[in-house]
Amino acid sequence: MPAPPIVIAILALGLLVGAAPESEEQRTGRYVMTPTEGGFLRLDSQTGAVSLCQRNDGKYACETVPDDRRALQGEIDRLATENKELKATVKQLEEMLAQPDPERRADRRGPKLQLPSEEDVDRAMAYIQRMMRKFKEKLRELEEDSGRRSL
Repeated sequence: MPAPPIVIAILALGLLVGAAPESEEQRTGRYVMTPTEGGFLRLDSQTGAVSLCQRNDGKYACETVPDDRRALQGEIDRLATENKELKATVKQLEEMLAQPDPERRADRRGPKLQLPSEEDVDRAMAYIQRMMRKFKEKLRELEEDSGRRSL
């Protein structure tokens, strides 16, 4: 039973990769052809695409050999682009956070924090002293009232 064409293509590709590279003077065209059982492999020296060419109904037809690297490179390129866009977005957001917001600045212009004057402090202390005196007076009244009840 003959080997499937994909197996032949992979073996031929392995032979191509293992062969010594040709110099520019030796290569005459864009494509490098390698004979295989039932056809030949065509390597595009500019793009790296490999095709398996076989004779069907008296005519040769070439089919591109599946290339996992091309699919992976496409995904790598897509992710690199997405990464670049995300980094640009992060940078833009960081710059926005670093700049003061003019709308918020307007809200902050309201009353500024002012320290109390000496008079304000004296008034507050006098008020607290009056409260403490009243509190102590109430405590004495309660003690006297409880002392009268216990007698």
